[in-house]
Amino acid sequence: MAHTTTAPETETDSTAIWLPEDLQQPLETMSRGQQIGNWLINPCKNYLIPASWLQRLLKSSQSELLTETFRRPGSWRAMEILYRKDAPFDLLDRQALLDNPISRASRNRLQTVTQILIDLIQACHSDGPVILMGVGAGPGRHVQTAISRLQLSAAEVHAHLIDLDDDAFEYGQQLAEQLGISDCISFLQGDAREIQEVLPDVKPNIVKLIGLIEYLNDQQLHELLTALHTVMVPGGYLVTHGILDPWNGAPSLKRIFGLQHTRRSGEDVRQILETVGFQVTDQVIEPMGIYPIVTGVKPAVD
Repeated sequence: MAHTTTAPETETDSTAIWLPEDLQQPLETMSRGQQIGNWLINPCKNYLIPASWLQRLLKSSQSELLTETFRRPGSWRAMEILYRKDAPFDLLDRQALLDNPISRASRNRLQTVTQILIDLIQACHSDGPVILMGVGAGPGRHVQTAISRLQLSAAEVHAHLIDLDDDAFEYGQQLAEQLGISDCISFLQGDAREIQEVLPDVKPNIVKLIGLIEYLNDQQLHELLTALHTVMVPGGYLVTHGILDPWNGAPSLKRIFGLQHTRRSGEDVRQILETVGFQVTDQVIEPMGIYPIVTGVKPAVD
């Protein structure tokens, strides 16, 4: 059972800070009936029903998620609403929050990536203090949850959370305070492609790159990965993911919300990582089949 603690409201954040009770919740799937429903409805949303009509319909909902998605598709606030998984306001909210395949997959990704980070921190901790870097981190939900579960001190682990925008940092700082790990977390506004200038003295053992690369083209991704590979310690790990569309929901996301992702399979991500110098050590796809999660390592000897 999850619980919520209401954070102080600010102009940039009125979202309750949510904490999961544990990371052992069953990963979400779709029943056969839900699968058939999606296959029948998606062609209508994708091609047949006018986008303007769908937009008016969805804006009539009281859904916090839909309101935020119209405001800023794919934002950290939208992700926090997905993770919280509150009781829906109405049928449209239920469809967006609970029944939508990408919503279910995003919650699966949160749980899976957080557990991967826990495992990597434990593996690296045996060799000394662990430095993490979250890129496009928003409030740092994955990294902060992983650190808090291990109950390590600031002398044992520290995370540098970087984002081009700083609008999630206050929320992230409140989350760190609630988790009791404020001394383990630093927020920094900057472009990770210029990481050597942004954080010149930081050599991370673990880099988390989640919820970002689907918005980058191949050239942008190559530049980012090259910069990160350069600053990572030999033997350091990078966790990232691709994105697929097995439920054929991408056309409606683009038509209705203007949200467009760069699709990459796990194999596509592996090839890009290897061109930069990483070796892929693990790949897992969450049960919805949308996010192949890939872990790479910078070889100890190049």
